[in-house]
Amino acid sequence: MASSVKPWLQQAGKFPIAHIGGIPHLNQSVKLAAPRTGVLHTTEGGWAGSLAIFKQHFAPHFMLGFDADAQKVRIAQLVQVGTIGAALKAHNNQAVVQIEMIGFSKEAPWLPDDDTVEALASLMAVCHAEYGIPLTHPWADGDYGKAGDNPHRSSGKYGTVAGWFGHGDCPSPDTHWDPGNLKWSVVLAKASQIATAAAAPMIASAGPAAMALSLPSGAKKKATQPA
Repeated sequence: MASSVKPWLQQAGKFPIAHIGGIPHLNQSVKLAAPRTGVLHTTEGGWAGSLAIFKQHFAPHFMLGFDADAQKVRIAQLVQVGTIGAALKAHNNQAVVQIEMIGFSKEAPWLPDDDTVEALASLMAVCHAEYGIPLTHPWADGDYGKAGDNPHRSSGKYGTVAGWFGHGDCPSPDTHWDPGNLKWSVVLAKASQIATAAAAPMIASAGPAAMALSLPSGAKKKATQPA
């Protein structure tokens, strides 16, 4: 595993990432040698109120969703990656990225609005490319971590299995159950689609050179001659 990571992201798909300063944070490093893990939370409140809390309290790395003042979906980075984002009661150093999404947890299967899904999927795609967090969730849709003690918290997967976890999947002493019964498969499929599309131009631009390098030396001249 890399011993350092890019601390600040600038863009996720079509979404610029704002950097908001003055956020309290702990100067403690995450365990970069651990399986690359992200944790998703829901704010259970709106943009302005949630940001006000994070300006007084330890915060996640990213916040995203609809900002009523700006009248659009936004992504903001509050804490540099590589330093812990303290949105859990414990075990923060085992998640390389933590995201708070504007929204409310639900027991019924749910998704946020389309723009928020795209913002979340775009950020997950960038986190996959930059930090190696797999675009996977360890449980099937409908099987989610609930409040208090639950099989997810005691499964031992968090910290040993790479991928994306909900707050409700994380070990005790946490009791929050966000993001509830989120349709993870839809979000992660969108993230995979974005990641593949982002990688395609790089593969295409490297095509002729890569082809020449892969051919035997006697075949290179023939392969590069005009038809």
